[in-house]
Amino acid sequence: MTEQAITITGLKETQKALYGFSQQLGDRVVRGALRQGANYVLKGIKEGIPVRTGLLKRRGFRVANSKIHNGRMSGSMIGIYISLRKKKGDPFYGRFQNDGFTVGKTKVPGKQFVQRGFESRKDAAVDLIVRSVEAGAEVVKRKVGLR
Repeated sequence: MTEQAITITGLKETQKALYGFSQQLGDRVVRGALRQGANYVLKGIKEGIPVRTGLLKRRGFRVANSKIHNGRMSGSMIGIYISLRKKKGDPFYGRFQNDGFTVGKTKVPGKQFVQRGFESRKDAAVDLIVRSVEAGAEVVKRKVGLR
């Protein structure tokens, strides 16, 4: 599937305040906020999935933590992504429906439901992520005892 990403900048003050307490705690707050935004985008993707049996809509996609961008060794980047499930019994054909495929000389066009779902909800997801990080920072401040 095509790579699409949301890059959020401008949270330096909040990030510095969170990492002032501990990097692990700051990573946890940021990862939780990113997960909320990814789940919101995933709902938009699920709205556009073509339904025949419903298996792709029920079990097709998942939100997962990035093993490469985990905050510690990757220059304080934290990544969350949405991907197709790959276990036995999960629908494998989501990529074909989204991107299209070729059968002999016939090209079957893709439905592009992932791209449409991403584009329709990305601005609201960024707002949700920013609000969630700021709320998490306030909770951390209260628990540490700064307020």
